Amino acid sequence: MIKSKKLIARVVPAVKLPRGVSQIFSYAIPKKMENKIQTGTIVEIPFRKKNIFGIVLDIKKEEIKNIKFKLKEISNLPEKELNLSNQQIQLAKFVSSYYYVPLNLVAKIIVPLITKSKPRKEIDLNHNCKIPNIKKTEINKLLEEIKKKDKILFIHNLQAERHNLYSEIIKKNIKGKAQALLLFPENFDVYNFASFYKNEFKENKIAQLTGELTKNQYFNEWQKIEDGSAKIIIGTRQAIFAPFKNLKLVIADDEHNSSYKQWDQNPRYHGIEVVKELTKIWKAKIILSSPAPSIKSYYEIKNKLYLFKNSSQKEEKITLPNLIDINTERQKGNYSVLSEDLQNNLMENIYNRKQAIIFIPRLGNDTITQCKECNWIAECENCDTILTSYTNYLYCPKCQKKIEFIKKCPKCQGQNISSFGYGSEKIEKEIKKLFENKNIKINRLDSETASNKSKQSKILKDFINKKVDILIGTQMVLKNWNLENLALTAILFPEIIFNQPEFNSHEKSFQFLMSTCIKANCNHQLIIQTRKPDNSLFETVLKIIKTGNIHKFYSDEIKNRSAILENKIGYPPFAQLTKLIYKNFSSQNCQIEAEKMFKDLNNKIASDKSLKNKFEIIKPFPASNYKEFNKYRWHIVIKSTYENTKLRDSLLACVKKDWIIDIDPDTIL
Repeated sequence: MIKSKKLIARVVPAVKLPRGVSQIFSYAIPKKMENKIQTGTIVEIPFRKKNIFGIVLDIKKEEIKNIKFKLKEISNLPEKELNLSNQQIQLAKFVSSYYYVPLNLVAKIIVPLITKSKPRKEIDLNHNCKIPNIKKTEINKLLEEIKKKDKILFIHNLQAERHNLYSEIIKKNIKGKAQALLLFPENFDVYNFASFYKNEFKENKIAQLTGELTKNQYFNEWQKIEDGSAKIIIGTRQAIFAPFKNLKLVIADDEHNSSYKQWDQNPRYHGIEVVKELTKIWKAKIILSSPAPSIKSYYEIKNKLYLFKNSSQKEEKITLPNLIDINTERQKGNYSVLSEDLQNNLMENIYNRKQAIIFIPRLGNDTITQCKECNWIAECENCDTILTSYTNYLYCPKCQKKIEFIKKCPKCQGQNISSFGYGSEKIEKEIKKLFENKNIKINRLDSETASNKSKQSKILKDFINKKVDILIGTQMVLKNWNLENLALTAILFPEIIFNQPEFNSHEKSFQFLMSTCIKANCNHQLIIQTRKPDNSLFETVLKIIKTGNIHKFYSDEIKNRSAILENKIGYPPFAQLTKLIYKNFSSQNCQIEAEKMFKDLNNKIASDKSLKNKFEIIKPFPASNYKEFNKYRWHIVIKSTYENTKLRDSLLACVKKDWIIDIDPDTIL
């Protein structure tokens, strides 16, 4: 008698599914595919009336008589057989478990969009990228440390020359079939520096993975990694999920950069945390590089692993910032938003045919429009965000809604409406006035002028190609430019950044100042205009630049975060934060639901002895972006010191499906 058995594959559909529903589905393997399907194979499956791709988790044989319901069959295989490695599946399971998201969502970002066509155009890069040399002694010192250690926190004062250092590290550590991953926080960094690595290594040995590639380009690069022909993979955080064959080295540039955190959609993972796990899985070396690393990485590596400090720091000629008190300017009779020093430097810059960047934390002409009679302030109807004024209209920086300039107060009908504050458009006007009737090209880069990636990309490329003399804007202008012709950077009113009421605001402000100062070299003037020159951060950063001793800042910040008052839990790295986000069209219902959830979580902790003293729930509060796209938002923050994720998950099981869960949020407000 012939035993009748069926091969059954457990498949994770690469599709968005809510928490709490089944993530793994069983499919029968057709006879003709039995020898082609294994663990990790990407297959096409029928799912909810359409065909989608999924990942085979495992395969088992089942007696047909024991199968109690009719199984759907795997419908097809991609034209080119694609298999995820065990390491990719391990990483997917880690992300799903650590970030408390369904495995399907992780599968969705790992499985590439499979295309049949070859890319029609080459990946756009800055081919004029020139990298200065670095001392061989510095290279050799770091190479010696890499031999001894698997993890290094590389704190440096290097500018573009660090890429020469990375290149040498890769050459010494990647032999034969080994692969290296070079991570950058932003697409712009890849655009700006990838051509250097293509020149250093054979072009066919390089693969790039970023969010700006076309579908065909992305899949073409993915296949180069999957078949092992690409030895060096350069990319942003999505490159972490590439199909490596033999990963031996990871270098994460600007480790502190918040762009590594995905904050706007699930899975809300942090690239640096995930890449640390990736190197554990592959037993690969990892170098975290930054002029001002995150508190978490510093604490972990300083106490448990190894800290490398650039010994040539004192020898490097770093330009100290010119700190200008704008209050003194007013006393001298200068009521312009531009100090005399800044005006003179801009004039000299243009005379010498050099370029300049002007950074202002806020966009617009004036940042507040207010009725002087009743103090009413213009806010967006959709978002309750304070509207920014432009020349002929008011603009919402959140939802991009535009309305006509208000001439009559809607509250008291008064006509004494005025706007004040400094934004990017006002700075642009002042600078254009300064260079009136001169053939000077001035451009502005903010969310209003660059509302999509193509517009932003064009402005950035025009500046690189010297088509723009002065670039003014918000955070978008603070890039790793690596331009010989860039001679001046001005930071206007950074106290706007410093005054954020966040647990990590001191860390973020320090990183902003340090990285900005490091980017300026001996031929690069840095001017900081502020109303508050006595801010202790300025003194701290100037002292570090002069002495090279960065440790005191970190030890003080770590001490502050570890302080536990009234038996309360501290902040990262001594605790994990989880932010719960609730949205609703009704402000009242939003608040009621948040307060109910707060009560349910506390009741769960009180009723479960294993959870007591390990979790602290901060009372619910309206989000800083309280209303966005007509929905109100409330947050609850959980601080925890659990030993394993099972304890945390037992608490998060109380959270309803319509709540967003963000593990390790970059901001809690």
